[in-house]
Amino acid sequence: MTLAFMGLTSPAIASTCEESFQKKGDFLNGSAFAARVQVEGGTVEKVFSQLRPILARDGIKTISADVSTGVMKAENPATFFQRALPIDVFASMDGSLLNVEMVFTLPSGVTARKETVKKHLCDALNQLVPKGNGAALPIKDDSMAIAIDAKTLAKQVKESADNPARLRLNFVGKTFRVNGNVLGITESSGSYTVSFDSAQPAVGNTSTNKMNRMTVLCTMAKNQDAAVAALETNQRATLVGRFQGFDNKVNAVQLQDCIGR
Repeated sequence: MTLAFMGLTSPAIASTCEESFQKKGDFLNGSAFAARVQVEGGTVEKVFSQLRPILARDGIKTISADVSTGVMKAENPATFFQRALPIDVFASMDGSLLNVEMVFTLPSGVTARKETVKKHLCDALNQLVPKGNGAALPIKDDSMAIAIDAKTLAKQVKESADNPARLRLNFVGKTFRVNGNVLGITESSGSYTVSFDSAQPAVGNTSTNKMNRMTVLCTMAKNQDAAVAALETNQRATLVGRFQGFDNKVNAVQLQDCIGR
């Protein structure tokens, strides 16, 4: 079955494939749809071998798979009205978890319904996740976490934000041990979010500095009430969390499944 190309659409954050789904770009400049899952104990080789028949059943042809780089290239077959469209899969290890991201790219002048693309990407990716394990696993072993200051993380992500490949390679799915000044703590539907001050030293135009102000947001994992209760605004703290994405609308680096340290 090939994807149906019709209307236009947009983004998201979270731990399931459906919640991770997002769109970048537009009709005039081309667009890319992406979704990801995390597989416990998986390997790049095993996931790629699983994906080949999964994609084939959906009429998608695998062009190449490089286990050493963790990149698989496939394509949505050409039709009488439409040329073949690329689907790229990126797999990388993060401790015991394997991050698997699928990106479907459209050239300028071609559109696709967000819900249709989401269904196809997540139908494929969710088959890699053991049943009853649709969400990302909480961080248990943070020995591989990258220690970094909140301001430094914000600066590095901001510098990579206009290059999706660099962002994916250096940040997506990786676990960070972030230290910084707590700006605030919010709660929504029983979930806590801690914001770190990530402002760089002010230089020049004050209004420009406010527009470019960065924030690191840590969405806490479940059962972290005690860790959150111990935090104080304007005091330094250390949290460990998985990089989820960068929201350029509000200049926020988003970490998920955060735990206190």
